[in-house]
Amino acid sequence: MKEEFSKFANNIRLTPSQKDDAKTKYNGVCKKLHTSYYDTSYDGSTKFLFGSYKTKTNVRPITENQDVDVLFKIPKTTYEKFKAYSSNGPSALLQEVKKILSEKYTTTDNIKTWGKVVKITFADKTHNVEVLPAFEKEDGTFKIPNSENGGSWENFNPRGQIDRFNSSNTVTDGLTADLTRMIKTWVDNTSTCNYKSYKLLEDVIAFLNSNFKSGATYSEYSSVVKSFFKYLSNHCSEGLKNHAKTAFDRAVKAYDFEKEDKPKEASETWRKVFGSEFPLISSNPAKEQNTRVFTNPSLPYGY
Repeated sequence: MKEEFSKFANNIRLTPSQKDDAKTKYNGVCKKLHTSYYDTSYDGSTKFLFGSYKTKTNVRPITENQDVDVLFKIPKTTYEKFKAYSSNGPSALLQEVKKILSEKYTTTDNIKTWGKVVKITFADKTHNVEVLPAFEKEDGTFKIPNSENGGSWENFNPRGQIDRFNSSNTVTDGLTADLTRMIKTWVDNTSTCNYKSYKLLEDVIAFLNSNFKSGATYSEYSSVVKSFFKYLSNHCSEGLKNHAKTAFDRAVKAYDFEKEDKPKEASETWRKVFGSEFPLISSNPAKEQNTRVFTNPSLPYGY
């Protein structure tokens, strides 16, 4: 499965045009907010990308539920103004951000506040943007609004997870990113599977910290995936356990087919896990015929 996993890992990466589309959208959102909250020209310094678009672990095909997570750094005066509200300042901040963005994104685009973010759902149904307004503290962490349950201000440290990811990805020579993308593809291919991206990333990092510490070659990816699903089955929530167990059973079956030199069956089984992005092998290699050739056959008895 070496070639198949190599192709699969490439098949689920975003194309250059998809990356450009995401960049255009989140920069457009943050530039609009910057011009409303600051007197300076927008240079990207008030934007902080986090989540899968920061770690480059987003996958294709793009779905209408795929969001770019971006933090917009609000001025201290803005934070202090809404923090002083006697009733749900976080909600009021989100409503103000929504109003500002509504000046730019109108007609067919949809904007709504949700919990801690303002979400812009674009009419083309690709790369929605969830913008999180936040105040950056001196230690590099943030105070973010939570409009639920009467409103509150929470601590947020996205740099911590990004640093953990980068460290793991460097040590494993890119395996952390590859495995994260593959498992995200499994989630997208598994109905009713609720596995949050931040938790998925933490599980991958923890798994690789104990297994395949220095990475793996594509020829070992079937073993990596099989081992991860076994790990996940033993460490996940009850709501995820059945999905993880089913994936592990299929991974074992695909792995066994590979060892039995049945790549066709192996690829078919991996597609049950990952969907059609995993390459399909049309036939198994022909087996050699075990025939004996006699150069000087003996004459029949009696001659």
